[in-house]
Amino acid sequence: MGFRIESGRPRRDKSASRKASGIGMILIFIVLGVSVALGWWIPLNYDVRGYLPFTSTWSTRAIQLVTGVVAFILLQFIIVLIQGLLFPPQPEDQYDQDGLYIGKREK
Repeated sequence: MGFRIESGRPRRDKSASRKASGIGMILIFIVLGVSVALGWWIPLNYDVRGYLPFTSTWSTRAIQLVTGVVAFILLQFIIVLIQGLLFPPQPEDQYDQDGLYIGKREK
């Protein structure tokens, strides 16, 4: 109950992280599913033990786990990069047509 009361109050710290959007959360779950699929599929179809010397003693499950984690990190980086290019955040400072400073954008 205290969590609900605290979440309704406005934040004083404007640099704090904001809530994730719905499409962002859906994309995270899609990336998670793709990374699990890649983590399972890549070690079974390609010999990854030959590329890194320290993986020669690892089991297939360990290689699948590491491959899935690396795939998740890389795919998440790509998704965030694409989101930043398609939907850039609005600037906090506003200027008029002449370039004069108006003030901070209200949220």
